[in-house]
Amino acid sequence: MRVAVVGAGAIARTHLGHLAALGHEVVAVCDPQPERARALAEPSGAQAYPDWRPMLEATGMDALFVCSPPATHAQPAVAALARGIPVYLEKPLARSLADGRDIVTVWETSGCVCAVGFQWRSLDVVAATRAALRGALPGLLVSRSFGGTEPARGDLAPAAAGSWFSDPRQSGGILFELASHDIDVQRAIAGEVESVQATGGAGLLALSGRDPAGRHDAVSLALRFRGGGVGTISVGWTAEGSPSVYTLDVLAAEATLALDLGRAPALRGRAGGEAVAAADTVDARLRTHERFFAAVERGGPGAVACTPRDAFGTLAVALACESAIATGREVAVSR
Repeated sequence: MRVAVVGAGAIARTHLGHLAALGHEVVAVCDPQPERARALAEPSGAQAYPDWRPMLEATGMDALFVCSPPATHAQPAVAALARGIPVYLEKPLARSLADGRDIVTVWETSGCVCAVGFQWRSLDVVAATRAALRGALPGLLVSRSFGGTEPARGDLAPAAAGSWFSDPRQSGGILFELASHDIDVQRAIAGEVESVQATGGAGLLALSGRDPAGRHDAVSLALRFRGGGVGTISVGWTAEGSPSVYTLDVLAAEATLALDLGRAPALRGRAGGEAVAAADTVDARLRTHERFFAAVERGGPGAVACTPRDAFGTLAVALACESAIATGREVAVSR
């Protein structure tokens, strides 16, 4: 398929590697920094644009990948879906509920395929966890998410230097960029969240010796699920090159399950008196791409790993957590 890309940063380069592996053609790349657009476009012979609007009008594309900062997702995604162009949208869905609703509304009206990049939903170990629970609601979920800075993304560069990640108004910081994955996978297993509590810290991990400028390098979240269960999420943003840890423990009345969501996803534990084990051999992001393109070929909007409606629920929880950090209070999740 012919694919156009909005945004020419680090995550776009990762996507282009997977697109090449799957045999898809990148025909256009846009970025407000023209030199970045050219650098990403030229190796594949794609056309570079400084703006997505003329690219959308001029390029014959079969799909659009939106890989720009979260606060800029809505306009290109809405415009493409309104034209009937399938969209793969990087997570989080958006930076505000209003933008998220706009994307969901146009997606539902268009009947077009749109996938959001919460790739853990595509893992076999997550499906196996749900199967092992046999419909039982978890009483407790515990996530740990520890990962180092990514220089290619400009994690520690000041916002004044053009780093969108360092500007929490654009990125939402580690709450949206890291913790949102954990929120999403807990929701995929335990259902909807009705309220949250949260706190954040800064200056003792990745931001040690730096001006936090409104950012956090440690976040702790407590989620209360509609079904009565509780989820906790601890996120640590650590120094470059630090070992990463991505795990989820799921406890129900007759199940104790442990998931490793790192480079070699695996599930182990017991449920219903029997041993449970599963593993994944395909990269989670590559699998989300495979499911996206399969859904495009078959015309199945619901066949993707994470739909805009799924991602909207995760966005609502992340925004509630952001409010809880700011106020120190328990916050109901708004939809």
